Amino acid sequence: MKKEYTKEERAAYYKALRERWQAAKNVGDEDEVKAVMMQHGLNFSFRSYMFVKMQMNALGLDGIPYVDAKTFMGWKENGFMVRKGEKSQIDGLTWIAINGKETEAPAEGESENHGFVMPKCYHLFHRTQVDAIA
Repeated sequence: MKKEYTKEERAAYYKALRERWQAAKNVGDEDEVKAVMMQHGLNFSFRSYMFVKMQMNALGLDGIPYVDAKTFMGWKENGFMVRKGEKSQIDGLTWIAINGKETEAPAEGESENHGFVMPKCYHLFHRTQVDAIA
């Protein structure tokens, strides 16, 4: 059975995610990160890269985000398998667009939709948590 969270718990969770995301913006050199991403053929935002890099540094894990830290399926697609019993230590964050309710047609001069974005976490495994598939 899935745990039900109160409105306050959800609000606190999303607030903490937004604060962590904002902190990632203030860390690192954007030009340096773009150079690393181009060298490895990565297509992620600077904030997303720094969000993961900050966690890797805090955990004492070396490597490049999204090269040495991937999702379960990301490792599987690259010929590796996450070891049994390993737990994800790193979170990635993406933003999902939520469209507003369309109760009536917009007035002239107004935009069609008054939506917003919500953060969505995904879990990453470090290269030390995987083995090559034989």
